[in-house]
Amino acid sequence: MRLSKYIVVFFCLLYSHLQAQYDQIEEGYFEFPIQPERINYLSGNMGELRTGHFHAGLDIKTNGKEGLKVHAAAEGYISRIKVSAEGYGNCLYLAHPNGTTTVYAHLQKFAPEPAEYVLQNQYDQESFEVNLFPERNRFKVKKGEVIGLSGNSGSSGGPHLHFEIRNARQEALDPLRFRFSQIKDNIAPLPRRIALKTMDIHSRINGKFGRFEYPLQRRGNEYIFPDTLTAFGNIGIEIWAYDKLNGARNHNGIPIIQLYDGEDLLFGQNIDIIRFSHQKNIRIHTNYQVEKELGRRYNKLYIDDGNGLQFYDQNAEKGILKVSEGTEHPMNIGLTDSYGNQRKVLFHIKGNAPTSRTRVKINPYKQPHVQDNTLMMFDKRNQHNRITLQLPHGEVLVEAAYSDGNTNVFLWDLRVALPQKVIYNQGEEELRFDDLVPVAREHRFLNESYSLKFGKNTLFDTVYIQSYHGVENGSEILEVNRDVIPLKGSIEAEITPLLAYDSLESYHVYQINKPNAPSFTGGKWQNGKLRFRFNTFGKFTLLSDRTPPTLKYRPIRKNAISFTIKDDLSGIKTYRAELDGAWLLMNYDKKRNLIWSERRDKTKPLSGEFTLTVSDYAGNKQILKLKL
Repeated sequence: MRLSKYIVVFFCLLYSHLQAQYDQIEEGYFEFPIQPERINYLSGNMGELRTGHFHAGLDIKTNGKEGLKVHAAAEGYISRIKVSAEGYGNCLYLAHPNGTTTVYAHLQKFAPEPAEYVLQNQYDQESFEVNLFPERNRFKVKKGEVIGLSGNSGSSGGPHLHFEIRNARQEALDPLRFRFSQIKDNIAPLPRRIALKTMDIHSRINGKFGRFEYPLQRRGNEYIFPDTLTAFGNIGIEIWAYDKLNGARNHNGIPIIQLYDGEDLLFGQNIDIIRFSHQKNIRIHTNYQVEKELGRRYNKLYIDDGNGLQFYDQNAEKGILKVSEGTEHPMNIGLTDSYGNQRKVLFHIKGNAPTSRTRVKINPYKQPHVQDNTLMMFDKRNQHNRITLQLPHGEVLVEAAYSDGNTNVFLWDLRVALPQKVIYNQGEEELRFDDLVPVAREHRFLNESYSLKFGKNTLFDTVYIQSYHGVENGSEILEVNRDVIPLKGSIEAEITPLLAYDSLESYHVYQINKPNAPSFTGGKWQNGKLRFRFNTFGKFTLLSDRTPPTLKYRPIRKNAISFTIKDDLSGIKTYRAELDGAWLLMNYDKKRNLIWSERRDKTKPLSGEFTLTVSDYAGNKQILKLKL
């Protein structure tokens, strides 16, 4: 099947539109920043869907090695230098005459002059981490000049160069659209699965409510789902897909995606600019719950309420497919990468009004399940085919929405009322719905032993709070929903402890979504109550960390001393080294738990009275003194 002429024209017009904003930058203005004499390979591209953010540049492979020369992509001057144990690590920003900025992250070393400038400022500020803005033109650079060496600093997962091109508003542009000859790509995007989701309580997919995934089959250059799907009402469509470039196995992002119903465009995205202030919206651009539960990062082909991203085609439907009885919907998803390689995904949907019986087997959740505003409950089919919901002001009988002959499915709109308990034909279950929290408004939920405070920017959309504060296996537990609902901002919690503690100040809050890996959250005690903030839903407990960090001394090599520093519970917060009472720079590689010294005057031997103080987030300190 060929693309219709309308779709072909759209692809061409869209691609031309996207390219226009890059055309003001003259061809060849930027040089490839590393190994420009050879073909290079990428482990990441701009717009790639990462955990918690859109990737803002290129991750260029360095053959698993550090120390490769990094070149200035164009003439200009160093406008910013940042050193951090996390994030971009050692990072340079170059400002260019045409208003753009290029960024070079995870460096091992800076060129000698900026390196000396950084060292002086680290000693002046007595801090390993610095964020510096040299005066304009202090460090001028020529196109192709070596500005540093590639490395693995910061939060890098392995040696590589992270490279960005930003416009005058410090928004990230896609470097691949400048057609560097060092990168080759003639591979079209690769789709793996599609998913269909009912968008309200009245909608159905193959007679059922919920979200359903379908594997795709390759047919020539296309991918298809061969069977006709039936649906009714408002339907959202998602896709699990990725792009690949020549010579690398990595899964990269797909910048241009369109969803068509026949020849009607339902949804279009083009990730040609990334605004850093909008990064958190990836939590609603992708299906957050599916990523948490299945580890698959689905790109939504509809725009949820609360999604503030600006790279969508704006139409009235926002990507929602409206299906009525008897209608036919030949669906077409177009995937296009930065080099114009295209792939199509084809499947067919037929309108079919819902009935009380579905021929498709129901796979019930083990417990009641919330999807958007709808509560799903399941029970074995019986002579009554109804359940009882206990509401705050009485009870209500709920009839089965549909059945497969063995299992009944019951649906309840949570906007009507928040049920406290469900009574089945045999047995009952507590639901613990406490509150409806509206979006874009300050809101406070009060309980006898705890409270939750929501700000105007905490939520993407309305949330139904299910919370619990109690004691489990001798530990105090506060649980606020499961971590399957994305938060835009933080929630402020305050708890009155239920257990007696020997010393309140030694206890802090830890999130235990992963029970074997508690994550320090913190908190402050005031008048016997503990106040703290969190930005992901889940489970919390109180733990006491009274064990100081551990320090492991490594012998002096090349006039430098190094240590491995670790903390098993709350984590390393600060460290400070002194030599004969004067501050001594200790560089920090957090991934390796390694710190090592660097003298301001490298000609002086490392000798004298050495003191190292390391503190964790719980306030424990370890002090080591040595005679060097």
